[in-house]
Amino acid sequence: MQSYSFTTQEVLDTLSEGGVKPSAQRMAILRFLMENRVHPTVDEIFKALQPENPTLSRTTVYNTLRLLTEAEIIRCIETGVNGARWDYSQHDHAHFLCTECGRVTDVAFTMPSSLPLPESGYQVKSADVIFRGTCPLCAG
Repeated sequence: MQSYSFTTQEVLDTLSEGGVKPSAQRMAILRFLMENRVHPTVDEIFKALQPENPTLSRTTVYNTLRLLTEAEIIRCIETGVNGARWDYSQHDHAHFLCTECGRVTDVAFTMPSSLPLPESGYQVKSADVIFRGTCPLCAG
């Protein structure tokens, strides 16, 4: 897995570009997502950050994730199993959900230039593609 590292200024700039007022907890949550591209759940984020942020609550994590999603800084991945996952990525891609272990991984994917929509007038702003199956670790 590729390792990522971001400076405090880069985290601040990302929040600023999204119009989000920085706080220590928002910065910690965003930095975690920027540096850990494992598509974590709310509980995984909370458990990872709580030891160094003892005043952090699950409610703050939920609210921050909602705020960052609305600002289009992160994406929510609704897998239908084990709760929502969260993704920070600056490039378009799809996801692969292993139906055995629940792991979510990025998959290179280019959205087609035209989509078959039933009627005219639709204006697509985003699309989420999730492939489901068995990952190499579970298949092997």
